[in-house]
Amino acid sequence: MAITLKITFETSQADHILTQLRAYKEREFDRNPPRGFLGAEISTEDDKVIFRSDWEDDEALENTRDSAPFEACLDLCEIHADDRKDEKIEL
Repeated sequence: MAITLKITFETSQADHILTQLRAYKEREFDRNPPRGFLGAEISTEDDKVIFRSDWEDDEALENTRDSAPFEACLDLCEIHADDRKDEKIEL
């Protein structure tokens, strides 16, 4: 079953988070997509930055979530975030 991971960062410093997420997406998803990756999107809404990624199944998502580059990117984003909410959605 396909899975979406939606990560929402509340922030007054959206540019910093957008820069990190765009660099990660380009480096890790666009150039060499991991197994089971379907697509990703970055958007803004008021004082929120939303990072959405779609996966073939939960196993593919979890393999990426456990990777050092993914964890490092989110750690850098959290430096500039006031709050973070992760949501897994079954499609």
